[in-house]
Amino acid sequence: MCLRNADLEIKKMPNRCYLTHPNRNEDIDDVLLDSANQLEIDRTDLIQWVTSTRSWCFIDAEPDPEVSDFLQELESLCA
Repeated sequence: MCLRNADLEIKKMPNRCYLTHPNRNEDIDDVLLDSANQLEIDRTDLIQWVTSTRSWCFIDAEPDPEVSDFLQELESLCA
């Protein structure tokens, strides 16, 4: 499965999550999707993470995350 930008288009989302964070942009989305695809994360798990408060805290702490930052963060979804 290959995750795409369309997978991040969610109608209902909480106020404080990755998808609503003011630092979010297309470049960061690309890095996130690249990382998630490298880890072979499925869409359901990705959606669960991007709509979590944890994702807001992550992007707040890492305003310009690299692939390695996302890999470390998303690794727990691979279990």
